[in-house]
Amino acid sequence: MDSALPQQVNNLLRDGVVTEVDHERQLCRISSGDTHTDFIPWLVSAAGETIAWAAPSIGEQVKLLCGDGDLANAVVLRGLYSSQYPAPSTDPDVVLSQFKDGAVIGYNAATHALTAVLPAGGTVAVQADGGVTITGPVTIVGDTEITGQVKVNGKAVVSEDVVGGGISLKQHKHSAVQPGGGTSGAPL
Repeated sequence: MDSALPQQVNNLLRDGVVTEVDHERQLCRISSGDTHTDFIPWLVSAAGETIAWAAPSIGEQVKLLCGDGDLANAVVLRGLYSSQYPAPSTDPDVVLSQFKDGAVIGYNAATHALTAVLPAGGTVAVQADGGVTITGPVTIVGDTEITGQVKVNGKAVVSEDVVGGGISLKQHKHSAVQPGGGTSGAPL
């Protein structure tokens, strides 16, 4: 009987914790009991025509998968919650991603709500040369700036005022207007 066999069987699947990450080479080192691996690859959810990137974190709990029992040939299986990195939700209707700065992107299947919450100073950029279509009511809270032509197909309702070229729609005055059926000139 091979004396290394029990150790190889023990190494097939081991608990571990990430201790170092080499982002450039997409490799990490794992501490498992008294053993510390060399740099080995971690598994991702997709690495073909669709590619996912999410580097492991120092202290992240993982499993080492060693098909031949040799830790030098191991790969890192990620996705185990721990006291350092607990589950961000316990709701079975919610799927979400939480980021280290506190940003959360999630979907609640029970309420049919997609949310993206960013920390203070967070920004969103959407680039779509083919256009963006929003179907449904839209509410914007805060200042809005539009660069380019604005076309409204339908009624525009404004509760405050519209200012064009420095002229107020509600406050501008017309001069040389006479009572009766006359027509005024252009606004001043």
